Amino acid sequence: MPDLTGADSAPDTAPLTYEQEWYLANTRRNTLTPRNVRLSYEILGPLDPDLLEEAVRCFVARHDALRMTLTEAAAPTDTAQRALPVRHGDRPVRGEHVAAASTRQFSRYASAVLSRDVITPLTGPDRPFTFRLLRHDAQHHAFLATFANLFFDGRAHDLFTREVWRDYAALREAGTAPALTAPSFADAARRQRAGYGPRHLERARASWHRRMEFAARHPWRELDGIAPTPNGSVHAEIPTAAVEALREACRSARCTVMQWLVGSFVRALAQCAGQRRVSLWTSLDSRRTAERDVVGMFAGPAPLAIGAPGAALPDVVAEVGQAMVDALRHQQLTARELAGMLDASDDAGPPARDIYVNLRTFPGDLRGGRGDHGLRITPDAYPLRRISVTERAALHLRCNEYRDAVLLDLLFDGRRIGEPLARSIVHHIVEDAVGVRRPSSPSGKALP
Repeated sequence: MPDLTGADSAPDTAPLTYEQEWYLANTRRNTLTPRNVRLSYEILGPLDPDLLEEAVRCFVARHDALRMTLTEAAAPTDTAQRALPVRHGDRPVRGEHVAAASTRQFSRYASAVLSRDVITPLTGPDRPFTFRLLRHDAQHHAFLATFANLFFDGRAHDLFTREVWRDYAALREAGTAPALTAPSFADAARRQRAGYGPRHLERARASWHRRMEFAARHPWRELDGIAPTPNGSVHAEIPTAAVEALREACRSARCTVMQWLVGSFVRALAQCAGQRRVSLWTSLDSRRTAERDVVGMFAGPAPLAIGAPGAALPDVVAEVGQAMVDALRHQQLTARELAGMLDASDDAGPPARDIYVNLRTFPGDLRGGRGDHGLRITPDAYPLRRISVTERAALHLRCNEYRDAVLLDLLFDGRRIGEPLARSIVHHIVEDAVGVRRPSSPSGKALP
């Protein structure tokens, strides 16, 4: 096994990223309910638990984000973080044999354990993660991973999955070993906070002010004749054949599938609910291109201003893409400045965060899992149980993109939206995806 104890032998102090600062400030102000980032895998086949644990240990030793802890500070604005050194003989994975009477009972137990881990604070003096390997029998395991959101964002999902199973395979091969080093989160955080001068930061403030003013002027427009229903959610799936055609169309239109889905969603708001302007919030990853493989927290909230949601679909998708790029260029706002803008907006009138979109992309298949050395590995295998979150938004769209499918969940406020309208919005998104074509639009853009 590789000796990684020298990979990081001294504490490494760094400032918080802009996104970490915002997240920490909002959890301290009780305006954000902290939940840990979760990953789960069902593993069928002859797993070697010792090699899996070693692969996870290598990941933790390489990536300093998984060894971060907050430093003590006299004031919240002085909070920083430092990387704890690699501990000799550290065993990060907790193993447990589960005497379940059936596969279903084992899965329910795994879901219950994962649910508990998701709401257990992980930002104390110990490591900001929990790894569990549950054994049903020699051919059936559950691997559960939770990470403190303060140090681990959605982009790191892909990095963790790809690197752990890559290292597991390497450890099985004679004469091969996992990589010893990886890009440092501490270094990336320092570059982020030092990489923007006064002129850029002034442009960032102006961009945020412009988008927040747009949000204040264009809240969700209450519709006449909406019959209140209980709050709820509408689920839909875009099947494999439609996803493959959609990806090809997006490549021709030079947009991502997620940009296309947000564009379709925004257009559905115009078609189904008569929204003439749409202000929506989403979470954007501010990593630079050269830092795509940095594990850490670079995902922060961003308002998007869409001025023509009722235009032709390719034009709406293009406007969404431009709005995302503009927001990404101007994410650099301190938590204090952002909180001041949000508070002022909320005091001025209707809530500015009526529409929220979560976008997550997974590298593997939703069904069928992946095969590694005789293993069948299925990601996102164990749903949470008995965990609910109070929604502030009128509409909250969650998009999960897998290689073989796209899942949509639209959470809605029953008083302001109602279930029939929510179902109509989701229906329009699915119909757009299933009927995707690529002729030219009147504007000359390729039609997704």
